[in-house]
Amino acid sequence: MSKPVIICVDDEPLVLETLKIELKRVLGENCLIETAEGGEEALELFDELQNSKEYEVALVLADYIMPGLNGDQLLKQIHDRSPRTLNVMISGQADLEAVSQALRSARLYRYISKPWTPEDISLTIVEAVQSYLQDRKLETQTEKLRAINSYLEQQIQERTEELQQKMQELEKLNTLKDEFLHAVSHDLKTPLIGSMLVFQRLKKQLDDPVQLSRSMLDRMVESTQRQLKLLDSLLAVQLSEHGMRLDRQAIKLAAFVDEIILDLEPILTENQVTIAHTISSESTVYADEFQLRRVFENLITNSLKHNAPGISLSISTTVENNILKCMIEDNGVGIPQQDCDLMFERYQQGSRNRRSLGIGLGLYLCRQIIQAHGGEIGVISAVDQGAKFWFTLPTS
Repeated sequence: MSKPVIICVDDEPLVLETLKIELKRVLGENCLIETAEGGEEALELFDELQNSKEYEVALVLADYIMPGLNGDQLLKQIHDRSPRTLNVMISGQADLEAVSQALRSARLYRYISKPWTPEDISLTIVEAVQSYLQDRKLETQTEKLRAINSYLEQQIQERTEELQQKMQELEKLNTLKDEFLHAVSHDLKTPLIGSMLVFQRLKKQLDDPVQLSRSMLDRMVESTQRQLKLLDSLLAVQLSEHGMRLDRQAIKLAAFVDEIILDLEPILTENQVTIAHTISSESTVYADEFQLRRVFENLITNSLKHNAPGISLSISTTVENNILKCMIEDNGVGIPQQDCDLMFERYQQGSRNRRSLGIGLGLYLCRQIIQAHGGEIGVISAVDQGAKFWFTLPTS
């Protein structure tokens, strides 16, 4: 804290000298004692000291009757400049109104009437300086406490933000883990159901040993290989820092869809589904073959899950500006419009899921795959008007 200063103001030099001697006697070197012979000089001195980093004016002791500025006017201006500075007025001529005015406008600390004694001055000034120093000490401690409190609040806020970020990261990791497990369960279900239906057909044969054609055996081996590749692919996606990784290649779409329909034949037969496509043999897309198969299988089996047996499915394509648009359309119960907007959100099943035991992840996976290819996906439907799922892919 800066050294406290006391300014004595009186138009009589002898009075000033007497005050200075008395104050030095009782205060010693604890305070700097300055004097001024008028109000204007006192204000200049005050401003000079207040602008200094070494000093601060603790108290102004002023006579009431002086040329120029009276004592009450001077102390009012001192108070306006520095509210914490204490003001004491000395006079033998000040009336009650003047003292009251000083009390109101300058927050007068004490009034000393002339003739004063050294004891009056020493007791008043020592008490005033002690009061000032105590107030300043409290202010300093309060400022330190505020600084400490502000620092602690900042630390708490930073730690809270760090914890929230960690919680968000943990929630994200937990979500990714759940999606991975759900994706494995969802995408393995279709080929496993197909294999189970084949085995059930074989079980119904009366011959022993059971007859199994080589073409059927080849398809079962291929299905098993796809399941293993599916596990590897899903694990690679889960471990990749950059999300889904694509192995793009040119795909003849008609032959590709024929193969998918053949692989799904047991499920399609079980659900009495009629399926056909009008895709040109020259129609080509540039995509990841394995991921695109997941899209077709999910969209086809989605129609089976949400409709009664016996529906018809048609697959068609159009090409415009090197963008292929594929449509998979059924003649089933349709989808309410409010559900169409949410079909591709994570874990959304809509209101027509009465035949489905899934968790609503299949269409979300389709969107992730199509968007990874730079395409779009959507559905057009209404209740009792079937559903037309569509997606776009680049042809080169």
